[in-house]
Amino acid sequence: MRNISYLIFSLIIGLCQKTNFYKGISMRFILIFTIFLSSCSIMEDPSQTGGLVSTATNIVTGSYDERLQKRQEILADAKVKNLQLQQDTYRLETDKLTLSQQIEGENQKLTAIDSTINSFEKKLMNNKPTRKADKKNQAEQLRKLNELKSRNKKLQQQINASNNLATIMAVQEERDRLNQELDLLLEAAQ
Repeated sequence: MRNISYLIFSLIIGLCQKTNFYKGISMRFILIFTIFLSSCSIMEDPSQTGGLVSTATNIVTGSYDERLQKRQEILADAKVKNLQLQQDTYRLETDKLTLSQQIEGENQKLTAIDSTINSFEKKLMNNKPTRKADKKNQAEQLRKLNELKSRNKKLQQQINASNNLATIMAVQEERDRLNQELDLLLEAAQ
């Protein structure tokens, strides 16, 4: 900027000396005029130390309006993206809540199956068969119960470690099979 001021000042002084123009004008006026011109540098973006001439030029050429339009477009795009992100966040929170509710429901069902298995196991243990065939049948039922109990425990671990719908659905299908087998075992025991 100083180089431009010096250049303008030098040009004006040189021009004035050659034309004898400066005789009627004081050097103070020339200096003030030079400083004024150098402070009015033309820049397209006035936020980057623009001056009076730059401001006037930008208003006349429409640069302000163009920059304003660009910034308004950027703002509108940012608002749209923000709205989309808020909607995505809401959808994800809803999905998370739904998954949590499904996991809780499966845990309750698996706990109910576990209670049924434990009750039936106690009933079998309290029953003292006298015949050899009954003892063999009781041992087979206890073995099946232990297998069902083990599968139920694995399902409980899977459901507690799950965080997606596919895992929950797989656990539900396996729980339904396990529940059917338990019902058949209970029916056979009666």
